[in-house]
Amino acid sequence: MSATTQQNVPPDGTGTVVGHLDDLAVAAMKMVKVDGHRICLVRTSEGVFALDQACPHEGYGLTTGELDGNLVTCAWHNWKFRVTDGVCVLGEENVRTYPVAVDGDGTLSVAFSQPDPSELRPQLLTSLRHGIEKDYVGQVSRDIVRLLRADTNPGELIWEAVAYGAPRAEFGWGHAIASLTDCLSMVDHYDNDDRALPIVQAIAGVAEVERDRPVQALPTPVVSMPPDGRGEFRRLVEAEQLAPAQSLLRGALHTGATAEQLRPWFTDVVSDHLLSYGHGAIYVQKAFELLDRIGWERADTVLPHLVPRLVYGTREDKLPYMTLFHRGLRQLDLNGLAEAVSDPNEGWADDGRLSSALLGGDRTEAALATGAAFAGGAPIDSVLDVVVSAVTERMLRYDPAGEFDFHDDFGWLDITHGLTYAHAARWHATDRPVTPDLIRLVLWTAFLANWTGRHEWHSGVGQRAEVESRSSDLLAYGRSLQHEALLDGTTAFIVHAHAVKMSVAATDEAIRLGSSLPLDATARFMAAPKLERFVAATVTRSIDFLSGRVQRD
Repeated sequence: MSATTQQNVPPDGTGTVVGHLDDLAVAAMKMVKVDGHRICLVRTSEGVFALDQACPHEGYGLTTGELDGNLVTCAWHNWKFRVTDGVCVLGEENVRTYPVAVDGDGTLSVAFSQPDPSELRPQLLTSLRHGIEKDYVGQVSRDIVRLLRADTNPGELIWEAVAYGAPRAEFGWGHAIASLTDCLSMVDHYDNDDRALPIVQAIAGVAEVERDRPVQALPTPVVSMPPDGRGEFRRLVEAEQLAPAQSLLRGALHTGATAEQLRPWFTDVVSDHLLSYGHGAIYVQKAFELLDRIGWERADTVLPHLVPRLVYGTREDKLPYMTLFHRGLRQLDLNGLAEAVSDPNEGWADDGRLSSALLGGDRTEAALATGAAFAGGAPIDSVLDVVVSAVTERMLRYDPAGEFDFHDDFGWLDITHGLTYAHAARWHATDRPVTPDLIRLVLWTAFLANWTGRHEWHSGVGQRAEVESRSSDLLAYGRSLQHEALLDGTTAFIVHAHAVKMSVAATDEAIRLGSSLPLDATARFMAAPKLERFVAATVTRSIDFLSGRVQRD
């Protein structure tokens, strides 16, 4: 056989001698080493070929598999590769091939080389996009490690998940945004290859949730902006006019609106209602924080696809279970409270009334006590401190046995929202003038802090569990919990997403309060039994519903 019969023949003198043609029969394979790298050498009727010995799935040696014509099958999980070009015809990922030369006397040489990162990156990004599309976590993981080794910015890797997932979110972005943002913030806690862990966790969530969903087309941007774009956006969202709201937002973005200009648009919307149990405010926070990291020029992908979540989100404040809170809310003058807080009493401290009301069973008093705090000049941050402390107490008191009362739709995840919602409200209020809208937003967090006691009201549980703090260094403690949240201790994405965002919010809140309690509560949540799948609970509640039994308040 002459060298001219080979594909990808290396130039003379560039290859490493690996044997002789007479030692490799047709339809045979053998493992050779080139520069310390294991190579699978294959001879078929078409020539001699070289490819990586390790199957990209789990590293099993390809020479232990079977060769059928130009197709080699890995014995471990049946992945199949064309030896001529390394293309994976069954499985997730191609295998690298290398040029082979056959001298006139039959000597075999393989040219092994590592491509330049600038050449490798486009191929790996294409492979990563395919892995995301197919929800191939193994392929995504390997590509992320390779791309990090090729000096790719982690934000650019997260962007690939955004670009795929945002347009496919059927009802607007949700937990995927929160996970992308929080996991990207965790990358700084890791070094070298280990940075792949938070990145892959973030991308895997998007790949799982958005797989096979069609792209949701966006309406074209408005050509001319109205005089009060902010007010018009708020009106359109309230009226559930999705396409016009998206079109208006895109128009603002296309005319150069900045994050500082558009952030109040979204704060207005999420303050109008207790929106989707606090999810609305949380997702807006995470969307803007994500754009801080991956670049505002990508806002036209992130923000318009978030709008459906706000337009169609449940207006919890309109539901019967908030009636008692509204009795108190109607007695409050939000304009007067905003005026009082605009000149805050920096020395304000809760005398026990607010904390007791939030931890008590009187929903009307929860509203009145929060209003009284604001009337006394309490800064928004100080009121949110009390809210966070109250929710922390709820988590430390919660009896995990309540998770398995399938007749009740209340559990760990519901309580965690009390903290993450308060954390989001703090973000919305930071560096903003105090307005009645912000006062209302904080009042919604106070309601949720109070409502997280629902389990206690029905079970009589009220004893705080003993939890040992892991460290007096709050940042180190928080980072250890964030790391734990990435270690697959949860099986369902929604539970994983709550663990991630809870660990991040609790770290910030613990540092602000100077107390480990938010982290202690998070550690208890992560360690305790909790529902991971919801099939049995859903069946039980379906039977209740069809039997005429209603959820208890």
